[in-house]
Amino acid sequence: MKIEKVHIKNIKGIKDLELSFRKDNKILDVIVLAGVNGSGKTTILESIKDFFYNKNIDYDILEKSKAKLKIFFEDFEEQKIKEAENFSDANKNKLSDFFNALRLYSFDKNEKRASYEIQIAKRFENPPKIIYVPANNSFEEVETETSTLLRNYEFINVVNSELMEDIPSYIATRRNYLATIEEDLTMKEITNKVVNEINSIFDILELDVKLKGFSKDEKTMPIFENSAGEEFNINDLSSGEKQLFLRTLSIKMLEPKNSIILIDEPELSLHPKWQQRIIEVYKKIGENNQIIIATHSSHILGSVSSENIFILYRDENGKIEAKTGDELYSSYGQPVERVLKDIMGLESVRTPKIEKDLEELRKLVDEDKYDTKEFKEKYNDLLEILGNTDEDLFLIDMDVKIKQKVNSNVESK
Repeated sequence: MKIEKVHIKNIKGIKDLELSFRKDNKILDVIVLAGVNGSGKTTILESIKDFFYNKNIDYDILEKSKAKLKIFFEDFEEQKIKEAENFSDANKNKLSDFFNALRLYSFDKNEKRASYEIQIAKRFENPPKIIYVPANNSFEEVETETSTLLRNYEFINVVNSELMEDIPSYIATRRNYLATIEEDLTMKEITNKVVNEINSIFDILELDVKLKGFSKDEKTMPIFENSAGEEFNINDLSSGEKQLFLRTLSIKMLEPKNSIILIDEPELSLHPKWQQRIIEVYKKIGENNQIIIATHSSHILGSVSSENIFILYRDENGKIEAKTGDELYSSYGQPVERVLKDIMGLESVRTPKIEKDLEELRKLVDEDKYDTKEFKEKYNDLLEILGNTDEDLFLIDMDVKIKQKVNSNVESK
């Protein structure tokens, strides 16, 4: 299940905005929403989440709806939904009834009733999920409560501190489960298998910290180790490491497959190198998921193609619009400076005062005032701040030399 199109009307600051996630006859697996504060990124994520709660949608009179989503189903999903319809009472609305059936999901193979909800549950043993990861999460102390964690299916899942509390129990339960089905392996081999499984998610990030195993006491807490050989439990990770591990492992714990994952500001507290690769980390979780991200990070924008990017902005009338694909410069693999300028519309990556001083130097050169006291003082001040390897100062030097040569030739004639 994926989102093909989003249409939002009159929700917070968004008056009328339509985004298509179909490009070149395929549905995008990764969508990156970017823009200044107040441009509607989080509103879009929340509107998508709320749609699946049946908020802001009127299935009887679609024109009155504030949020409309066009949903794409894989062929096997279409087939299962059609079978459920044929073996149950006729349903009024395919989408509404399907989402309602997932919200009421209770899988019991012995259930004999022919209701649509039961027929859907019988055919979807691993149904799609909606996973929403908000920007603001408080990382409280966590501990292993049980090694037999049982999570019932939920259609809509919000990754919050309550969900994150289950991560140590999830890792311990994963070890117990593997010990049950891999009877020929020792407990040490089982532990190593779980450790490698978790660490493999983060391989691309080249982390200094990795999961090592479990504490030897009754708490069986996940133990991490850094390159210096220092050991500590999950509560002693840095804020960036907690953000990375707890958010990511929460998504993995939900075991998404054919699901929609909404993540607000995944760059929070992350090192720039991690930001560049975080989308690849999320893509390794689960199978055939659609990931929709709202971000301010130029590093994230530089890690995806322009067709995956939607830049939100306000037009001259204050209406929120979006640019994507051919309307944008190619961002993939570009340096941060170019992404900031060409994609995010930043006029300069320098502080305004430094940029202003450089502009004044350029103007003095254009006016042939490069020998004046004013030029020399401004130049020397900037040289002290920026150093003699600064690219802009180097270009100004070149302009001065060209000017001097041209003026010298003019005088000699």
